[in-house]
Amino acid sequence: MGGPDVASLGQILSSFSTKFLPEVDFGLPSGQPPTPRDCIGRAREEWLAAKNYFEVVSDPDLVDHAIYVLEAAERKYMYLLKRAKTEGLDSPTF
Repeated sequence: MGGPDVASLGQILSSFSTKFLPEVDFGLPSGQPPTPRDCIGRAREEWLAAKNYFEVVSDPDLVDHAIYVLEAAERKYMYLLKRAKTEGLDSPTF
């Protein structure tokens, strides 16, 4: 009289996710957290990509999105640079 057991539900969800959800590659080396320099470099690349996107977007519906992405990427990059400057790039708390 009970519903499906938890194990079979887990198998169904696992099967669904492997068939329909793409694997996400975060670009991190396996087993190693990114260094502060890696984070800053990646944030700079995101910021430059956002600047390029803003410069080439022409659809009026996407201009607001491009502005949002650019501002977010710039703030992230500036935050990481500021934190690296105040705490020291090699600080264990960074």
